[in-house]
This record gives sequence, C-alpha cells and structure tokens, in this order.
Amino acid sequence: MLKNPTYNLMETGAVISKGLYRYEQFRKDAGECQQCQKLWQSMKQQDEEQLHQLLVHMKQHIDKEMKSVAVA
Repeated sequence: MLKNPTYNLMETGAVISKGLYRYEQFRKDAGECQQCQKLWQSMKQQDEEQLHQLLVHMKQHIDKEMKSVAVA
C-alpha cells in the first residue's frame, strides 16, 4: 500500500495531467482573443513545470517505499 504522501502526489499529478489536456481546447475556444491565448499558454507551461517537479519528487517517494519493501 502506498503511504498517504505518495498517494497525494499521484492524485495531484493525475489532476494536473488532465488539466493539461484541456488547455488546447481552451485556446481554440478563445478564438481571436490574443490575451486569452497567451493566458492559456502561460497556464499550460506553468502546469507542465509543476507536473515535472511533482513527478521528480514522487519518484523519490516511490523509490524510498520500494527500498523499505525490499528490506522487509
């Protein structure tokens, strides 16, 4: 079983990932509004960076949990 901090990271990663999928549709829906286009692009980039940071940290948690299972 995963520890709560690892599960929380996984769940948050899934939420961010689902949101990233939607940004392209949001940009299309924005039509010719350049300000909206820039806003959605900026938010997508920020979420991509957050997801990357989260995944790197989550890997550390999983590696640590795997080591403790291997020792047990």
